[in-house]
Amino acid sequence: MRIKTISVPENSIIEMLKSLPENTLADIFWKTFVHSDATPLSKEEKKDILKARAEHNRKQTVKWQNIR
Repeated sequence: MRIKTISVPENSIIEMLKSLPENTLADIFWKTFVHSDATPLSKEEKKDILKARAEHNRKQTVKWQNIR
């Protein structure tokens, strides 16, 4: 299978992704960024998760619609 590489402006990719249904977008992100790992979380990883949850609870996360 031949692989072709093209350059696409970042804003074009973002607009294309924003046009997708939420369940399709979630599926793309899951397949792209989630890697299975059965090892226990490190102290640093646990700390990062707690920080992210706190930011989410304080509504300090970036909304998808605001990404440019």
